[in-house]
Amino acid sequence: MSASADVESQSAARPRGRCLDTFLITSVVALFVMFLAGLGGALLFAKHLESQMNARRTPKSSGQVGDILSENSYKGQNFAYLRATDSKLKNGTMTWEPIEYGDSQSVGALYDYNNQQSVLKVAASGSYFLYVQLNFSCMHKCPEDRFTVKFKDQNANTRLTCSVTLPNGTQPVSHTCWSVLTLSEKDSRLLAGSEFTEFFETSVNWKLELNDSGFGMFRVDG
Repeated sequence: MSASADVESQSAARPRGRCLDTFLITSVVALFVMFLAGLGGALLFAKHLESQMNARRTPKSSGQVGDILSENSYKGQNFAYLRATDSKLKNGTMTWEPIEYGDSQSVGALYDYNNQQSVLKVAASGSYFLYVQLNFSCMHKCPEDRFTVKFKDQNANTRLTCSVTLPNGTQPVSHTCWSVLTLSEKDSRLLAGSEFTEFFETSVNWKLELNDSGFGMFRVDG
């Protein structure tokens, strides 16, 4: 009688166990699909804005940035883009600036950029798509060098590293890096620092193209 009860209890437990496993797997898959959908939207929007700005950075194109960000107020407040302001390759903090268009700029309401500290503050916690695009040109004959940009948070944790090898020659170089990061703290801060490895003393011929170099952020789970 006891053995029969054990068999019946095990048989009842198996369906419940299978239902629990199915529920957990379905939940994980659903969350993964939602994450991919948000990430896909961020990638498409970033590429759309990037393609428009890469045409030419003129007052006209700045207006185009405004048009793009105005297409959807949600995207506008959740997106930020800043371009580089110093073409010299060196070690230290990188400086950026938003793109102005009319009475607005390419930094949404969710963000606040401190020009003096070169720090971007994010008002809300969550998951963010962060990307940086770097374009270099050679003013004469340039030797091989390496340039690295590191984005760190307020706790000095590195959240994105983008390292570019600049080859020997005169051809321009373009490089893009991206990452999805979780900012668990409200009012999180990001600071970009650069590291320049000079293999030769004449490497000052390399320079950063300001109109085509910058970084953007988009909130994925907002």
